[in-house]
Amino acid sequence: MNRAIVMILLTGVVTYLARVIPLLLYRGKEPSKFLRSFLEYIPYAALGALLFPEILYSTESILTAVLGGICATVLIIKKQNMIIVVGGTILVVYILNLSF
Repeated sequence: MNRAIVMILLTGVVTYLARVIPLLLYRGKEPSKFLRSFLEYIPYAALGALLFPEILYSTESILTAVLGGICATVLIIKKQNMIIVVGGTILVVYILNLSF
């Protein structure tokens, strides 16, 4: 068998086992309140870790990028629509790039 096909099949088996084993071990058990609250924050932490470096290097000037990130953060905290957050942040960064 081709070596690439074997590697693809083994990767699939390992991925499948990594998802099935916890399901079989914890069937019928409720996770603790701490674990549930911890798992609720993982998507936000992962998203922040992925986006933050991209924010810093999204423009030629790190200052305008940081100010754009602050603008987006403020708009998100004020619970604005995502289109308003993205559009407002783009506008702010555009104006800042023109002035710097």
